[in-house]
Amino acid sequence: MKILIVSGAFYPQISPRSFRTTELAKELSRKGNDVTLYIPQDNIDRCQFSQDYHISIRYYKRHEDKLSKSKNKLVYIIGRILVYYAQYPEIFLLKNLKNALVKEEEQYDLLISIAVPHPIHWTIGRMYKKGKFLARTWVADCGDPFMLAGTLNRKHPFYLKPFEKLWCRLCDYITVPTEGAIDGYYPEFRYKIRVLPQAFNFEEIEKVPYVKNEVPTFVYSGSIWSGSKDPRPFLDYLCGIKQDFRFYVYAQDEHILDSYKEKLNEKLIVSSFIPRLELIKKLSSMDFLVHFEFGTSKQTPSKLIDYTLSGRPILALNIKNIDFGLIDEFFKGNYSRQYKIADIEQYNIKNVAQQFVDLCKSISF
Repeated sequence: MKILIVSGAFYPQISPRSFRTTELAKELSRKGNDVTLYIPQDNIDRCQFSQDYHISIRYYKRHEDKLSKSKNKLVYIIGRILVYYAQYPEIFLLKNLKNALVKEEEQYDLLISIAVPHPIHWTIGRMYKKGKFLARTWVADCGDPFMLAGTLNRKHPFYLKPFEKLWCRLCDYITVPTEGAIDGYYPEFRYKIRVLPQAFNFEEIEKVPYVKNEVPTFVYSGSIWSGSKDPRPFLDYLCGIKQDFRFYVYAQDEHILDSYKEKLNEKLIVSSFIPRLELIKKLSSMDFLVHFEFGTSKQTPSKLIDYTLSGRPILALNIKNIDFGLIDEFFKGNYSRQYKIADIEQYNIKNVAQQFVDLCKSISF
């Protein structure tokens, strides 16, 4: 089978969409399919990866967000405004991605487009509207909802609604990682939705035998920002705990934690993201793992799969309504109220890749 995957992130980038794209491409190729991948142009040499996994990798230009990185305050503010009102810089995919895909002369059996960024779907939708069909079956994969997302402080502008409705109308299927995500899409398109969870190759997982640490030792890995993923209420509580502990944080935007580094000293160890397999090995040595819930059922972070695969108890907290008694229980080694994922095999890439292929019209795997 000839499969085309279009994504905005890929190995070795560390992000849920990168993991989704990388694991799918590898497994589909392992099963004997002819896989072609389109990803943003960067300076990474993936020739060896391409040869090892027999994946044809092609590139499209991605516009760099120079405004939001500017040290000029006015330019920075303009950049942030354009991000919200015009989906800058991803809106340039309507031109750059189209220019790459329009050259495709192959007729694929299956097209999998992966968002975020959502303008990937928008671009392909506009191409389909004009009669440029890339595959027999188009599956639009969405890790996060767009117009009806429940995790934003404010909704996307109303005039972006037609962009979403166009690709929803023209694709054959919409795949989402959880049942709760279905409510993040317009009712008239929900009949197209299939739940295909985030998945990984379980055979690559390496853990260390767990030995209880001398002091409570725990970790959080993931994004942090103000709102549902703001760790500061949790850290404020930790500042009031008299006993010794070690809290590891692997995240971006670590500057949010600068003041807590001074307050907690050696109790708080902050680092940038590390490769996923290395992270799981690190997780397996912890007493427990910390997860901040979104506060909505429309999104479930993929890191919960990594947490579960590590074999350590998960402390799940609603950051806006923290159960401090639950934290105390975990500190005492009482994990009876730990968060658990049922049926971990549903996240095995072998099963999920098969489900993607099964969506292809009149094609058997």
